[in-house]
Amino acid sequence: MANAVYPKYKQSLMTEADASKSLDQTGANAPFASLVTTSGGYTYSATHQFYSSLTNVQGTDVAITTPTVVNGLFDGDDVTFTAVSGTVIGAIVLYRKNGGANTTWRLVLYEDTSVTGLPVTPNGGNIVITWNASGIFQLSSILSKQDIKVLGHFGHADIVRYRYRGKPDLHIGLIAEQVETFAPHAVREIGGLKHVNYAAAFEAAAA
Repeated sequence: MANAVYPKYKQSLMTEADASKSLDQTGANAPFASLVTTSGGYTYSATHQFYSSLTNVQGTDVAITTPTVVNGLFDGDDVTFTAVSGTVIGAIVLYRKNGGANTTWRLVLYEDTSVTGLPVTPNGGNIVITWNASGIFQLSSILSKQDIKVLGHFGHADIVRYRYRGKPDLHIGLIAEQVETFAPHAVREIGGLKHVNYAAAFEAAAA
């Protein structure tokens, strides 16, 4: 499948005030990365919300150091997983770790393409993940998208296919600025870019 920011994480940005969604680094609380087996292992689901949903994690999770969010673009240092063994690793999952149980660690990003080093078969050595030079992921706004094509409609909303600027993968979703015209409560500006609460947007679009 294509890379995806977990919808439940996007929803938390819009509707919840707790610090567990933050992508900054405060001591041990930070964005972390997991390697997962995808063939007969973990399967991405838009309903997954917390780390406890992950299965078939390989090796020891690694913190993403010097994380930054600028104009909705998340970036950080490349990561090295040491002495990894197990079966073929097909994806990397980012999550926000905190001091609580893993049932509160928010899943942020599922990525299985455009990452140097994946897929890979562990042999007991180190695995280095090199992020795309343009950043790890970009949140929603027409300012962050290009090659936009309308695929269809859902009530008041256009369903569009697009690429994030500087990245090759295709995505399907909504444009925040359009959603704002009929459901302003479903749009929030974060870091200079507008983001969509998809649950609220689709409810309003169908009304």
